[in-house]
Amino acid sequence: MDKKQLTGLLVISGLMVAYFLIFNNPKTGAATANADSVQTAVDTLADVQAAVIADSAPAKTIQTAGNTGALTTSSDSVEGLNSILEKRFGVFSNAGKGTESLASLKNEKLALTFQTRGGTLVSAKILGEQTYHNRFSEDSSKKADLDLVYSDSASMNLEFYHNNQRIESKDLYFSVVKATERNLNLRAYTNDSTGYIQWSYVLDSKGYALKVDLSFVGLESVIDRGQSDLPLKWAQIAPRQELNLTNERATSTVYYKTESGSVSRIGRGGENSEEIEEGLEWISFKQQFFFNSLLFKNGVFKRPVQAQTQLPAWADSSVNMGYSAFLSVPFNYAPNSTVSLEWIFAPLHFQTLASMNVGLEEQIDLGYIGVFSMINRYLVIPVFNFFDQMGLGYGVIILLLTLIIKVLLSPLNFKMFVSSAKIKLLKPELDELNARFKPDEAMKKQQAVMQLYRQAGVNPLAGCLPMLVQMPFLLAMFSFFPSAIELRQQGFLWAEDLSTYDSILNLPFEIPFYGSHVSLFTLLMTATTILYTHLNSSQMQSGANMQQMKIMMYVMPIVFLGVLNSYSAGLNYYYFLSNVVSILIFLAIRYLFIDEAKLRLKMEAHKAKPQKKSKWMQRLEGAQRMREEQAKQQSAPKNRQGRRKN
Repeated sequence: MDKKQLTGLLVISGLMVAYFLIFNNPKTGAATANADSVQTAVDTLADVQAAVIADSAPAKTIQTAGNTGALTTSSDSVEGLNSILEKRFGVFSNAGKGTESLASLKNEKLALTFQTRGGTLVSAKILGEQTYHNRFSEDSSKKADLDLVYSDSASMNLEFYHNNQRIESKDLYFSVVKATERNLNLRAYTNDSTGYIQWSYVLDSKGYALKVDLSFVGLESVIDRGQSDLPLKWAQIAPRQELNLTNERATSTVYYKTESGSVSRIGRGGENSEEIEEGLEWISFKQQFFFNSLLFKNGVFKRPVQAQTQLPAWADSSVNMGYSAFLSVPFNYAPNSTVSLEWIFAPLHFQTLASMNVGLEEQIDLGYIGVFSMINRYLVIPVFNFFDQMGLGYGVIILLLTLIIKVLLSPLNFKMFVSSAKIKLLKPELDELNARFKPDEAMKKQQAVMQLYRQAGVNPLAGCLPMLVQMPFLLAMFSFFPSAIELRQQGFLWAEDLSTYDSILNLPFEIPFYGSHVSLFTLLMTATTILYTHLNSSQMQSGANMQQMKIMMYVMPIVFLGVLNSYSAGLNYYYFLSNVVSILIFLAIRYLFIDEAKLRLKMEAHKAKPQKKSKWMQRLEGAQRMREEQAKQQSAPKNRQGRRKN
């Protein structure tokens, strides 16, 4: 490996470190918007947060009159309460009071629970899935199914005006008019029962979809004129699901698909907000491995759409992220107006989402650069799924995936090793050139080195090109393994969950840029990287500059040790295997496939052939002549007029 190849390797390594750090930064890509433009979405999330706090307080035996700001006590008169309700809710005053109850829907994938107050969701459980702490808890009573909603924090609130008074559906008590295992109808009636708002929920028999019909019956003269679109506020708080809370929050955000067909997100982790100036086909509250998404059937959510993620101020380690979206649905002043939606609650499994054919799989991080995503879509995922269907363990699948990628890249690796071997054989002649030319004759030395390479039949780029080709595969894996839900809670050797870091020792303190745990797979990856670096450095030239570059080569694995210590064990296991295979290939090519004596004879034979200068060499020589001419002119004495003498 010569200086040019090593420089290329260091540049590539630097780009990889930058990529890791940038795309692991929770603030990366965070969209910003004017605070006033997203205030409605902020208020919605604040309402949900306040409700969660209120739910944690001791239960009251008094009855509330919706969001009226007034409470009735045992001493209040019925007439007083009715007056408050009529003033607040108008023709919906009877629906402003009631007793809260729950209703559930269930199939083999989902268990959904709704409350009669507001008629909206309070729990969404993915059956058969568990949080990390529940899965590995020794307490059998904690083996509950994973819930996408934190402590009844979901809200789906419809707003409309009646007699210039704003009414919110979250304050109305709905009646259960139909309840089966997969079908639920909830209605909030007007006082004369001739009109009503209805939430109709129909759960798929086997899938992850919930059909939602929002109907307005007999309300054409109740809702104030001038409202062609009714605001629909959707908000929820997601509980913590995974071991690495920092990474979980960093990957939680709001995704959406515009009516033009593009899929995007508002940012990652922390507080992000955006006003989306385009109609939306769907909008999704994404967590690390799960999501729930609202799809508008046969239409779009009208623009603008306001969306936000925000970590509640009171949040502890049990909370992942808070989400809110300010949407709007069409309303026409007809006896019966219905809006059809679809609500998806599902794991982020690529094939499952791709089969829905609406772009939900775009939420899965397969690489933010097109070539990385293509490698994962058309090579890694098909190969991974092929072996997965065979029932192989995931440790074996990752090993086979590593071998396949290495075999595909082996021709390039062979060329790189041959180029390194040729340059090693040229080392005495290169050292002679280094000694012949002075430091200010860099251009002449480069020209002489290129002439030597050309005579010996050595392509100096042959060592850099394979590294450039391999870099997209390395970075594609950086996206694939932390996003592969197949690895979630799947163990291998000492790692109990390949989707997160493997810890063999939890430290009582935190080491800056490293963490508070020791990942064995990361240590193995680092050790094999250093060993591979040592083998490659034996091919390098000598000299002061090369010694400094050797030091840099050994520093890079230490940098990666800190970067990757908290990453997926599956990712570090892959990098470790990749290093091991590279070392074996290096040794095999060096001692079994490359005969230095024959290679030297081949190079000598190439020197004896008539050499034709390449266009690149001709340009290099022309640049050298131009530089020499400029230097000659600058050193020429001046005449009396201050001009250089020719």
